[in-house]
Amino acid sequence: MALEHLELRRRRFVDLPWTQLDQRHGSAVVRVVAPGGADGVAGDVAITALDDAVLGCWAADCAPLVLIGRQAEFAVVHAGWRGIAGGVVQAACTAFREPVVRAVLGPTIGPCCYEFGTDDLEAVAAGAGTTAAAVRGSTTAGGIALDVPAAVRAAVGSVCGAVPFDLIAGCTGCRHPGFSHRVRREAGRHVIAVWQTAGPCGCRSGGVMGALR
Repeated sequence: MALEHLELRRRRFVDLPWTQLDQRHGSAVVRVVAPGGADGVAGDVAITALDDAVLGCWAADCAPLVLIGRQAEFAVVHAGWRGIAGGVVQAACTAFREPVVRAVLGPTIGPCCYEFGTDDLEAVAAGAGTTAAAVRGSTTAGGIALDVPAAVRAAVGSVCGAVPFDLIAGCTGCRHPGFSHRVRREAGRHVIAVWQTAGPCGCRSGGVMGALR
């Protein structure tokens, strides 16, 4: 997608400066120090405490995770199975300079559609700081599956403790009207975006959305 076309679509969605990283299924953290800063930089975690700065995350089965701090910080995390196994969620949590008080998980593939090998399941469990049994699910056909939401929840809990954890939308393979690489081999991506805006009294309001396709 041409950058000019992408910027036009993003601004129609949320008319603020955007940062979307060049996601690599790794655990690199990028701190955004100006609205729109680091757009296109390689990494899988973007974090900021700025007002009027949108952090966006592309996804098409991988988990788009938002973490919210107690005072002003927030982050968006691209957490595919390789990223979870590599500790991307923990890297995001430890990048905060204040306690994380909420997590929001956008549409991701569910165990119903995600058959998975046992060796890779062990790797994801280790990266999430939990057991294979805790992240193991079953497909609709009865096969061994990876439960991505369970893995992400466990990874957040391993660093942040029992914070409120919200799920939005459903399985990208069979329920969410977005894209799925695993099930339908689609090349497109949807996005989850998060931002905050300061009001005249100095209090902050925030938003989490996932619709841009």
